[in-house]
Amino acid sequence: MMASLSSLAQAPMIVPSEIYVAGVKLKINKEAKKEIQETLDLLTRSQYHFQLKADRSNLYMHFVERVLKEEGIPEDFKYLAIQEGEFISDAVSSSNAVGFWQFKKASAQELGVRVDNMVDERKHIIASTVGATKYLKRSNFVFDNWVLAMQSYLQGLTGTQRTVPDKWYGAKSMNITGKSHWYIKKFIAHKLAFQDFVGDGRKNPDVQLADYEGKGKTLRQVSQEIKVGYDELKRFNKWLNQSRIPNDKSYKVIYPLKGNRKPIAQKEEKKKNTSNTTTKTNKNKPKSNIPTKGKRKPATRRNPSGFRPLEGNVGSYPQITGNIGNAYEADQIRMNGIPAIRAKANENLQTLSRRTGVSIKKLKKFNDIGPKGNVRANKYYYLKNKKSKGKVHYHVVQSGETLWSIAQDYGIRLKKLLHKNRMRKNEELKIGRVLWLRFIRPARMPVEYSNVKVERTEVPAEDRLINEVSLANTLTEKVEKPKTKEVPKRDETEVFVTPKPRKELVASDSDTIIIHKVKPKETFFAISRIYGIDIDNILEWNNLNIQDGLEIGQEVKLLIPKNNIDSIGRTEVVHIVKVGETMWAISRIYEVTVEEIKKWNNKDTNALSPGEKLKILKRN
Repeated sequence: MMASLSSLAQAPMIVPSEIYVAGVKLKINKEAKKEIQETLDLLTRSQYHFQLKADRSNLYMHFVERVLKEEGIPEDFKYLAIQEGEFISDAVSSSNAVGFWQFKKASAQELGVRVDNMVDERKHIIASTVGATKYLKRSNFVFDNWVLAMQSYLQGLTGTQRTVPDKWYGAKSMNITGKSHWYIKKFIAHKLAFQDFVGDGRKNPDVQLADYEGKGKTLRQVSQEIKVGYDELKRFNKWLNQSRIPNDKSYKVIYPLKGNRKPIAQKEEKKKNTSNTTTKTNKNKPKSNIPTKGKRKPATRRNPSGFRPLEGNVGSYPQITGNIGNAYEADQIRMNGIPAIRAKANENLQTLSRRTGVSIKKLKKFNDIGPKGNVRANKYYYLKNKKSKGKVHYHVVQSGETLWSIAQDYGIRLKKLLHKNRMRKNEELKIGRVLWLRFIRPARMPVEYSNVKVERTEVPAEDRLINEVSLANTLTEKVEKPKTKEVPKRDETEVFVTPKPRKELVASDSDTIIIHKVKPKETFFAISRIYGIDIDNILEWNNLNIQDGLEIGQEVKLLIPKNNIDSIGRTEVVHIVKVGETMWAISRIYEVTVEEIKKWNNKDTNALSPGEKLKILKRN
């Protein structure tokens, strides 16, 4: 059994005033400390979930530490892997970012991470980590500052260049304030939370993960060689889409070691040192000045609280205080410091007004309720004005949320929330969007999106293994092990994922061939996004290698549907017509023509009705 982390509850982790991150000294002011502390409290609040994440991280962390060392990347970046994919091999976000380091397909391929019908290296701990180091080294070459390189992992290189001052390039000391980028503050919280529990040789004594060279073999052959069940091996190697492992390079199969079992010895092929960008970052690396009073023990998974914090958000909102047990009555609770009440079943504005003594007009105003709106059972409603700004700086939009619900949760007026984010009331709210709550998002800063993990219906292979070992250790009765049955040999052409046939570059009644001329700084990813075409097809049609890149003016042949020509470089949005709005006025909002709107919506006239939904193809 794991030892207890009860000391964590007795001595909460405290955010220091200074901390070293990847060789950069970060001075944290009072406002930033408060934000980081709230994120830190969320990460550690549930001992069950904290322990599970720490155990999962320790299964893989030795692979990550090894790659970071080989590639010359500061060891602190191992905590970024926890922040990104939480060490779930097949984690998927709402924006289709996949795997340990949360790569989208196109960006992964540009970094040399293979994604095709044979393998998806985003789900391979070693290959995906190598891809992440390539990106970080490219960014650090520009910034000469690993903290800014880390920020660019979310924002992109050009996004970070637009938002950071020149004085931070090459800086070895930075001030972290309330206005500093939230991604960095979130990282600091992860480093503080896990630095004493994850990595540096910490392993579960009962289970570990090892790697075995599988180049050119089938997964069933590897299973027989290392004597690990085929189904279990398959669960830990979801990067392999077909049974036979490619033989074009080294492919490490990940497998579990239970109890005192030792890894299978193999002769390693001599590696050629092809990296000329490796730096000496790890030498003379400054140590963190955070005092550690011995190593804390890992947490127990007894009595799980069931608490599931929202990834990316700071603090837990709304904050309800007062006589919560009597929240359905007036003058009993405050929500985010504002007097509030909870609506009863079958409640409406009239009954709520009578019970609280607040007029219907004011209830609508205080809670941003529209002309036809009403109250909902068991929801909280403010009895005085909400604030003009939130108590924290940002919120990451989760599934099912609306602008109204977010404004209610944080006690900020809806009009102010829209203004701070430069949004129109009818603008589509996408999952993962980072909303500003305290200040107005600068015009030069593009809208940002964070990876919001898609809810899983199955237990991750990593958690399943950890729970199986923990359960086995709690059994006091000796159970006779069943005799292992010989696994029957199966056809070695067995396929996990049916290959998708590639589309040939041939014009037809429905498709046409066009020539795209490459513009400055344009990448395969950019072209793929403009035309909605898979990068694999672009490469095959033009006999190109993604690692060779593109040249300005280079001609690239593309096959696109004829009916999609008008939508190239555009994003579809839905506009809901307001009272008095005209076709011309709507065309000005989206910078399109009236004729285009009519064509997209199969309209013959300019007539509109309030509430009518119009399809708009907005230029990117």
